[in-house]
Amino acid sequence: MRSTDMTGRICFAIICLMLILSRCVVAAEQRDRSASAKSIRVASLSILPVKWDKSANAKKIERMVRQAAGQGAQLVITPEGVLEGYVVGEVVRETDPDKKAKLIRRFNDIAEPIDGQYFQRFCELADELDIHLILGFLEKVGKKTYNTAALIGPDGKLLGKYHKTHFARGYDVNPPGFRPGSDYPVFDIGRLKVGMLICFDRRPPEPSRQLAIAGADLIACPAYGGWGEKNTRLLQVRAWENQVFFIFTHPEQSLIIDRDGDLLKEASQDAVLIHDIDLSNLNKNRAALTKRRPETYRGLADQTRK
Repeated sequence: MRSTDMTGRICFAIICLMLILSRCVVAAEQRDRSASAKSIRVASLSILPVKWDKSANAKKIERMVRQAAGQGAQLVITPEGVLEGYVVGEVVRETDPDKKAKLIRRFNDIAEPIDGQYFQRFCELADELDIHLILGFLEKVGKKTYNTAALIGPDGKLLGKYHKTHFARGYDVNPPGFRPGSDYPVFDIGRLKVGMLICFDRRPPEPSRQLAIAGADLIACPAYGGWGEKNTRLLQVRAWENQVFFIFTHPEQSLIIDRDGDLLKEASQDAVLIHDIDLSNLNKNRAALTKRRPETYRGLADQTRK
């Protein structure tokens, strides 16, 4: 072998080794920054969608998510049912049998599976922008449909999802196959533990308390119905009584509330609301949780709805 070939190979090997080492250094620095981060920047997007138009909504969602990421957001939250435009109300309110049957078919057809093209589009977007993204949409699971908030990680993979557990209209007037969820998962995103509720779930006190007991530091609540001054006061109480940050994301109102119930920031329709959550404030004493007496709450397990 000629010496020039040997020298070339050695140089190439050295360059490859240097690239590998530099990537390891960058990765270690990123881990160190993440571990030592004092805050996480969150964004609430009060997006007003178009009913039944996933294509138009996807474009608007992507534009506003990119805007939030461009401002440094690491966790981005969208409203309830923003992908399809929250159309369950159109089905429920229709009284003509023929029109209702057509709307039910349309409702089932527009539902998005986890492997659907639109959901995968937002997985790719989260990966590209290196963000956590909570997307609200009507999910298809076999022959069933769910009102879903899905948490996508910065690698573009699904970290988990939440199915709305409480329906304001009740449980007998919804489209066939449309089901409530029954679990309250909490997800770790670095130093922050996040739980999710959807719209009416915020009204009963138990769902928020379930998430707080499970360790949530922050509750994200995508919504479509009910907003305004009374809602703001209600959510300030939910945040204070559970000692959690609370983010309410509605097409007409975004709220970011701290653990003491103080309203930090508010925005209205089609706005990108940005705030830095102080991670050093996560270990406050949760007296309301630690001094509970669950043995006295037997009536809460009563299945009778009154």
